[in-house]
Amino acid sequence: MKNDDIFKEVARKHGVTEEEVRSEIEKSIAEACKDPNAPINSIGNGKVPTPEEVIAHVLKELAKANMN
Repeated sequence: MKNDDIFKEVARKHGVTEEEVRSEIEKSIAEACKDPNAPINSIGNGKVPTPEEVIAHVLKELAKANMN
């Protein structure tokens, strides 16, 4: 499933726009990044990871966990 599909599905299930879904995810990521020791700070290439970077990381970690 592509990131756009994930945003669309969440938006559809909750009766909101994809932009609202993306905005809420970005707010949550920014809040989590306020803790300099939070693991989320090691995700992505910038100071604050994008929703796509977080989703990719989570999917990668789930795949690793399912292999064990």
